[in-house]
Amino acid sequence: MSALFYRNKLISKRYICMIILANTSDAQTWTVIPRYKPNTDVSVTFRSESENKVAYTFSYAATYSNGYLSISHTFDPVLTLNRFYEINVKEGAALIWKGKAYVTDQTDYPVYTINTDKFTEYQDNDNEFVII
Repeated sequence: MSALFYRNKLISKRYICMIILANTSDAQTWTVIPRYKPNTDVSVTFRSESENKVAYTFSYAATYSNGYLSISHTFDPVLTLNRFYEINVKEGAALIWKGKAYVTDQTDYPVYTINTDKFTEYQDNDNEFVII
């Protein structure tokens, strides 16, 4: 075999979506697209990315409808503000969904940015070109 065959590796691709949650003691519901329809209860694990440890684990009789899995939970203690969590949803030992969550108290999501006040746009521009 040539070196080309040794260098090419099958790389699995995955899509990670971001769930936005609030740091509230109220019940929160989010919807995901699982790999398949679960037949039993699912276990949900939240792992804090900044602390690299499991923050929450709970079992839930999730609602599956039209290819979507709805999960609802009341966090006690509440989720930590401005923190990222990795979420794993499993049925038994099989992983049926994996994603990320960000906890924020902002409600204007389309305008929300993590770069707020980090960059300034240059406003004094007359679009004048100099040709030599």
